[in-house]
Amino acid sequence: MVEYQDDDLQGSSFLRVNLSGSRWQGVVLADVRITDAWIDDLDISGRVGTLVVNGVDVTAYVESELDRRFPERLMLTAADVEGLREAWTMIGERAAATVERARALPAPALDESVDGEFSFLQTLRHLVFATDRWISGPVFDDPDHFHRLGYPHDDPQERKRLVLDLEASPSLDEVLELRRERMDRIAELLRSATDDDLARVVDSPNGGTTTVRSCIHVVLFEEWAHDRYANRDLDLLS
Repeated sequence: MVEYQDDDLQGSSFLRVNLSGSRWQGVVLADVRITDAWIDDLDISGRVGTLVVNGVDVTAYVESELDRRFPERLMLTAADVEGLREAWTMIGERAAATVERARALPAPALDESVDGEFSFLQTLRHLVFATDRWISGPVFDDPDHFHRLGYPHDDPQERKRLVLDLEASPSLDEVLELRRERMDRIAELLRSATDDDLARVVDSPNGGTTTVRSCIHVVLFEEWAHDRYANRDLDLLS
């Protein structure tokens, strides 16, 4: 779990407050109970562990419905090398198609945020960051593994710790070159990896340890999810 130091509201109680129109981004909602609430037009997007609505655990329904709508999602948790290779090929094909969509837009649109979300270029920069965080460092053990053009999520503490040029304005081709280097590295890793390689224990960016397989799973999910978000926003920008 991400631990927030700024605006830490753990254990707070909100009684008879009006949160209509509010926007919560990058928040941690663990062990939260909402009672006697009026809820309408609530849109939740994130990693959902357990979600109970009016006494009904809807977690399994949400997961199964996502798998029904997006059958390729099942590939993201492949356990063996061959399955991960196929998943990475799928991710590469989707990413290439999305870039082609983006190239059809005027260049300024690629820096435009839709509804406060990452712009298209920020999305690509975030995927560079995610790969550096979960693969370049833990798996390849690269020193100073964060590229300065990477773009982190909205964790204020992480932004303070890392040397990143958040105000940079790289071109699409500059960012795609960084993406290609990292995607090719992962493809090569999967071409030569064995199941034992996937089980190798490495340091986790979140503290403690994890495995190479789990690191790849994180990047697969990041790639798939942000490709969905990017296409959602490209629909509007088009």
